[in-house]
Amino acid sequence: MQVRKADTDAALAELTSRIGGHVRMLRRGRGMSRRVLSDVSGVSERYLAQLETGNGNVTVGILHRLSLVFDCAVETLVAGGVQRGSAKSQRLALIGVRGGGKSTLGNAVSIALGVPFIEISSQIEAISGMAVSEVISLYGQDGFRRYEEEAITNVIEDHDRVLIAVGGGIVDADGTYETLLRHFHTIWVKTSPGEHIERVRAQGDERPMKGFAAAEAHLQTMLKDRQGAFARADHAISTAGKDVAESTANILALIDAQTFF
Repeated sequence: MQVRKADTDAALAELTSRIGGHVRMLRRGRGMSRRVLSDVSGVSERYLAQLETGNGNVTVGILHRLSLVFDCAVETLVAGGVQRGSAKSQRLALIGVRGGGKSTLGNAVSIALGVPFIEISSQIEAISGMAVSEVISLYGQDGFRRYEEEAITNVIEDHDRVLIAVGGGIVDADGTYETLLRHFHTIWVKTSPGEHIERVRAQGDERPMKGFAAAEAHLQTMLKDRQGAFARADHAISTAGKDVAESTANILALIDAQTFF
């Protein structure tokens, strides 16, 4: 049977458009701009714009780069839908800088859904037998990261259904962060730099307020530097300008839509 060129061209155009739509959906689901996706994947922002509008020249190499960022198979970008492997089971991790709302949301979701909630900082204290501040004082950041890796590994081995909260510094520990992304569905919980600091103050830590402007500027720089790493999370939720009830409702709606539990 002879295949007409017009038919193959139409089929290719439809496939290209479909792939572009899947890439756009995954990017937006993670709260990523095209610029951030470009920085993380190494694919030019111009090409991404063409791809998402169905005008890109799709290659296996490009799809491979994007699949690494989205933590999915190349086939997912072609067929659509995020294939959740059994490795992630029913595990969900909230990540982000202190003050974003991880602990508050984690506790609320745990109560609402009956899911165990574990703060990795508490696990580190249980393993080490000392407060996190003592761990850092005695062993430095490298020692803290080793305990963090052990804590996350223990959770993976002991729980198929669990919700955890992890400090934002994990994105600087490449190996541990990769483990987290492979074994947990992840949500980046974020807010504005000012609200980060105000919430830390509300927790009883006055240190950021001794130089609010300097602290806010430092946090803005840190968030900018880590934006690409945080954007590798499966999803992002902003708690900026929202009360606990609204943020809890938003994250419960996301959990329900994605059927994490």
